[in-house]
Amino acid sequence: MKSAVFPLLLLLGACAAPAPRSAEQQQQDATVTACRQEAERVMRYRDRGQQMRLDEADSRLGAGAFTGATTGSMSPDRLSSRFQQDRLIDECVRGASDTPQAGGGRGS
Repeated sequence: MKSAVFPLLLLLGACAAPAPRSAEQQQQDATVTACRQEAERVMRYRDRGQQMRLDEADSRLGAGAFTGATTGSMSPDRLSSRFQQDRLIDECVRGASDTPQAGGGRGS
């Protein structure tokens, strides 16, 4: 009987809902989301001229024409843009974690 109870308890434990996220984790998630949105906005503004040129070339030559690229790979321009966006997100999150939280100082 004991041998049947233990696997049943493990199965029930695996189906349990995950522990609720703490307020600090929720704040960190909100910060990452806000930083990601801001980085996407900056990159859209920064790369709008290049994107127009790429779209125009794709319409003239066909998407992926004469590039020799395999399906699913990123062009160097797009890869560089993605890297810059990731750096912006990291800098934003790092900057947000360096600033003191509201109500966390002396006298509060």
